[in-house]
Amino acid sequence: MRVALRVEIGSLRGLREGVPNLMRLFSEFQVRATFLFPLGCDYAGRSPLSAWRARRRQGLAALAYGTLLAAPELGREGAALISAARDNGHEVGLFGLSPQQWAHRLAHADTDWIHQQCADLWSAYLDIGGVAPAALATPDWQVHPALLGELSPARYRFSSMTRGRLPYYPVLQGVRSAVPEIPTTLPTVDEMLRQPGVTAGNVHEFLYAESRHLLPAGHVYAASAEREGIEMLPLMEKLLVMWKGQDGSVRALGDAIREIDLSTLPHHQVGWGKVDGSDRHMAMQSVAVPA
Repeated sequence: MRVALRVEIGSLRGLREGVPNLMRLFSEFQVRATFLFPLGCDYAGRSPLSAWRARRRQGLAALAYGTLLAAPELGREGAALISAARDNGHEVGLFGLSPQQWAHRLAHADTDWIHQQCADLWSAYLDIGGVAPAALATPDWQVHPALLGELSPARYRFSSMTRGRLPYYPVLQGVRSAVPEIPTTLPTVDEMLRQPGVTAGNVHEFLYAESRHLLPAGHVYAASAEREGIEMLPLMEKLLVMWKGQDGSVRALGDAIREIDLSTLPHHQVGWGKVDGSDRHMAMQSVAVPA
């Protein structure tokens, strides 16, 4: 059993509390993960319904970020943690600028907005310094043809923007990505908790059962710094115990790509759909197309 971990950081609280918690846990289990850092501002207060739903995991102050309170600068806050992640052997990727803006606007944005966002994201990363990021990922698995066009192998080794079953080169509205995509294959904990019979006490068993279905390149699990990193940290520990048992492996996303001859990767259309446990339309790996 092979499971690659992507850790999404979507808020100031997740950055300050969830990331250090997960780094300590991963160090204890001697596993690598891909940490996805946003480099813009936490504008949770500008999406009040989303912020209200997430108030327990982000903190009550998040309701006012970008409105009554100044929006925290996640890039500045996260610079030391990016270095710490690398020093601890983890892989670092980018999670856009503002997670809230990218989640709600990206799929319907105009090309100029996306181009400027990508330019600002890269500029913010250069200000932090260090080696090039491994990947670009998007909140809530949102994507846009113009974003695929912005993906340069000189900047990113791969992307992680869709739900699917195996690595591939994405194609959307005629635009072909120049970097391979590593899709998320497993349900999130929140999606699984909305299934019949699943509770906080047994959700790890259901997630483990899903991960036992063999896939050619193994599975990808999307952990949240706000969920698995704080209130559900014991769940993350249980999953690591189960995944590492019986000669299983837990790894970073890039470790999965290193095993693959990229010249043999298929091209697939990107479509839109929903997964069980979510009412959000997400980018999905669809039918294969000629290379």
